Amino acid sequence: MAKKNRIAIILVIIMGSLTFWFVSNNRKGTLSAEMKNFAVKDTASINKIFLADKNGRTLTLEKSDKGRWTVNGKYGVRMDALETLLETIMRIDVKEPVGKKAHDNVMKRLAAKAVKCEIYQNGELTKAYYVGTETQKMTGTFMIMIDVDNMETMERPFITYIPGFEGYLTTRYFTEEKGWRDRTMYQYKPNEIKSVRMEVPFNPTFGYELTVKGNNDYEIKMLADNKIVSNVDPLAVKQYLSYFQILSFESFEVDLKQNQIDSVLKSQPINILTVTDKDGKTNKVKFYARKPKKDVYGKDGLLLKFDEERMDALMDNGLDFVMVQFYMFGKVMPPVDYFIKGGPQTPQAVSLPVNKPKA
Repeated sequence: MAKKNRIAIILVIIMGSLTFWFVSNNRKGTLSAEMKNFAVKDTASINKIFLADKNGRTLTLEKSDKGRWTVNGKYGVRMDALETLLETIMRIDVKEPVGKKAHDNVMKRLAAKAVKCEIYQNGELTKAYYVGTETQKMTGTFMIMIDVDNMETMERPFITYIPGFEGYLTTRYFTEEKGWRDRTMYQYKPNEIKSVRMEVPFNPTFGYELTVKGNNDYEIKMLADNKIVSNVDPLAVKQYLSYFQILSFESFEVDLKQNQIDSVLKSQPINILTVTDKDGKTNKVKFYARKPKKDVYGKDGLLLKFDEERMDALMDNGLDFVMVQFYMFGKVMPPVDYFIKGGPQTPQAVSLPVNKPKA
């Protein structure tokens, strides 16, 4: 009987040891998976992304119940940048863990330069990690997970990448607010527009106002003498109004100092373009000649005083100073002849004397 009891006790000890080994190793495996599980596959459920860098800048991208994303609760989001970030969040994978020899150095770099990323799904924080700098060959990015239960950094950093993409991911997690903001300047369906007014300060006789009075019923009035333009081509007007469906500026003028911006704003605008919608809301933008950053020569070989490809613009809010491209905005600044039957078939911007080259 005693012998049987001893055998039973030994079996219990063996089973207990096996159970402990299994649970322990299973826990380690789970922890290992958590340490390198950076991706969020269901990006449709993400409704908030919080970014913070080591310089104290923070940025919140948030989706409303209606599906509209905002930057810091104030501005619309630049969708191409958001889509790139969401794709990164979905496809990010681990290339390899950081080796023991490089561990301490990588951790110091993460502590000094990393961007913290918090991801919320349906209002709940589900993923957090630090995005560090690129690897030496620039084909990977140092990252380390954060335990969302206690917000403490996990033990092991990894080199991450996106399969099939050659490069690093750091630049996709930027914290500059202006870089995330929507760059749309005009966005109207043709049937939403009540009028378009183009003022040309350097030659007021060029200015006009186009008014939509009804279906295929348009009126164009010259601003200098209130003369109504006759023989208006409805097809030309319809084509013109369609250009306002999406017009975006190229970038914010971040390279200019405030005193330089103030100097431009004190100068005479090239033109002032005001769109009024059916509800009476206006969107008024002032466009200015832009000095090139480097010497640019015209077709005659003379040095140009102003950029022929880009303009500066002051947005309707009176605060944002941006850069736009002539080839996109020139088509909404045509001379009045464009709207007359038999006139030019494609709109060309009113010629600008400010672009005359230096002698």
